Amino acid sequence: MKLAGKVAAVTGAARGIGRAIAERFLADGAKVVIGDIDGALVAKTAGELGKPSDVRAVETDVSKRADVDRLVATAVEAFGKLDVMVNNAGIARNYDFLAIPEEEFDAVIGVNLKGAFFGVQAAAKQMVAQGSGGVIINMSSVNAHLAILALATYAMSKGGMNQLTAVAAVALAPHRIRVVGVGPGTILTDMVKTAIFSSDDARRAVL
Repeated sequence: MKLAGKVAAVTGAARGIGRAIAERFLADGAKVVIGDIDGALVAKTAGELGKPSDVRAVETDVSKRADVDRLVATAVEAFGKLDVMVNNAGIARNYDFLAIPEEEFDAVIGVNLKGAFFGVQAAAKQMVAQGSGGVIINMSSVNAHLAILALATYAMSKGGMNQLTAVAAVALAPHRIRVVGVGPGTILTDMVKTAIFSSDDARRAVL
């Protein structure tokens, strides 16, 4: 049980990569709080993953600071602390570069970059208060480096997340908080099926 005694929070955890992360953390002995904008689904997922004594669900829109703060507060209230934060929530929108609407740009940046910033900051404040360090994991993407035109806003947000990770790692190192990024390739999640493989150009670029 590698994570016995640890408490983790995972955003975007009702399905896909986030759910898989939460499932593995629980299998390794951690207590886990999972957040997702789909409140009904994240509650259902929590029930499927484990007992209330091990896992809690919180409806969380990561683009809203108060929601992210509530996610962290729930971990502390339920399990006494926070050791690991995984900023996994993300969305993608499929547009020709010259046709990207402002509101869609704002939506993607709001979830993928601003949401990750809120997660890093909220988790770090709690970890600093605890005085015992911690780990913050930002789920980036190969798209931070790979330019797929149909996914321009997604790529921009993940590039920003990489720099957020680098800056936060330096800023939080004195507090014994490690900030790391993970940049997976294409994983066939629901988001990939709808936002990426729905575009012939994006599919060809990925494959």
